Amino acid sequence: MESSIGERMKSLRVERGMTLAELAEHVKLSTSYLSQIERDRLIPSLSTLMEIAEELEIEPRYFFESGDDTTLVRKASEVIQPDLSYPEMTCFPLSVKDASNTLQVSRVELPPNSGLLEFDPYTGEEMCFVVSGEITVNVGYETHTLRVGDSIHYDALLLHSWLHESDKACMLIWSRASYT
Repeated sequence: MESSIGERMKSLRVERGMTLAELAEHVKLSTSYLSQIERDRLIPSLSTLMEIAEELEIEPRYFFESGDDTTLVRKASEVIQPDLSYPEMTCFPLSVKDASNTLQVSRVELPPNSGLLEFDPYTGEEMCFVVSGEITVNVGYETHTLRVGDSIHYDALLLHSWLHESDKACMLIWSRASYT
């Protein structure tokens, strides 16, 4: 099911770390008006959507496209806020988060001697590529030591964990796809 204009607007605003009041101030509209758009109580004019899109740094078509024909681009010049879901590591999203995409890709930095990182199983799959350092990945009953240039792809429904005991930092590209 496609998300509405209001849901997409709110999702992007929150992702950008903006309050409703901040967005309202930048696009010179009332907070109440924008709130009604986000709750799908009002349908904004095209010119209003264009102003909102410009402030949120997206193309206006984002509000209308289905996930099937949308190309999502993240420019190197964009400031990327780390995903703080995992306190033991720093995750920088590389893929643009969109309601319709199931694939999430991150650059992961593991500090020296991070220890064991355990993940909850879910219906989906994961893939890790080691950019620097070394990591041990446990999947089910198998253990794999990965070094620079190595990768692993596994069913995320299996019990899985990472172990990083090196005195050097480790950097990974981590892809996750959830099918729930």
